[in-house]
Amino acid sequence: MNLSEKASLHRELAKLITAAFHMDRAVELLLSQKPSHARRCWLEGLRDGLKSGHSVTESLRTRNGGTCDGLELALIDAGERSGRLGDAFAHLARYFEAWHLGARQARSALIYPLVLAHLGIVLPELPAIVTAEMQGTEGPGRRVLITLLVFWLVLVLGVTAWNALSRRGATSAPVERWLWRLPLVGAVRRHWALARFAQVYHACLLAGMRMTECMRLAGEASHSGVLRQAAVDAEKKIACGELVAGAMADVHGFPLIFVHSVATAEEAGLLDQEMNSWAAAEMIEARESLQRATEWLPRLFYGLVVLYVAWRIIAMVAHHYSEMGRMIENL
Repeated sequence: MNLSEKASLHRELAKLITAAFHMDRAVELLLSQKPSHARRCWLEGLRDGLKSGHSVTESLRTRNGGTCDGLELALIDAGERSGRLGDAFAHLARYFEAWHLGARQARSALIYPLVLAHLGIVLPELPAIVTAEMQGTEGPGRRVLITLLVFWLVLVLGVTAWNALSRRGATSAPVERWLWRLPLVGAVRRHWALARFAQVYHACLLAGMRMTECMRLAGEASHSGVLRQAAVDAEKKIACGELVAGAMADVHGFPLIFVHSVATAEEAGLLDQEMNSWAAAEMIEARESLQRATEWLPRLFYGLVVLYVAWRIIAMVAHHYSEMGRMIENL
């Protein structure tokens, strides 16, 4: 399922569960609405797991493991244990909706630079193409086609490489630290990761889980190699008797201001409220960072296209004058 479908599915489940519908009845009701293929497979997997006597989380983990990520499983598990399953689905709906809107804005912002890039490749060659057609000679059409193919090949390879690095960064701390240093994009990854961590930690606290389990599940759901490794290290220290804030301060990966806030909240007995506040604040920061990225990355791409067009125009004018110079010399 894409982000939009996930947001819609979790929103509907949150609505039904909050209205005191049993999960079996909610799934059957959604299946009766003739959903899309991906959505139907997800619901059927959940239904089959429930019929086998599994919990909601176990049903999704065993039947829909390929379509449910760590954040979904962690929040649903915590919501199921705490009796707040409707709230868990509502959290997921808001998360996927925010991510979908950001991704859509990014795609929309890239349309104009892509169109401009194609025009920048084709337009400088139009005079030569027209002249070649009038003279009946071979023009630069083949070169233009090759340039367009190379442009799309580089674009596809770049997107593929980024997706591979992004997936690797979800489990590798060194890769994630390198991605965090990237301008614009790094801030988006940092804020989303901490928002997911705090959101899952908050849900786990409400479910009454052990602190070690809260730390482990939150780290896995963060989709960040840095926070995942930091959570593993902090979990070991908590198991040895350290407080949460002390364990987080002794490891590398958690922002210092976040650790200090957790320390004061832990002393005041308000750790669940603090995590909820951080989840909301970091989600806002993530949206704003994504907005800045969607504004500036297309501008950078636009600048590269302008430089390429200027170079092609200069090269074309230089070639024209060199041809005129040779003609004058021949006279």
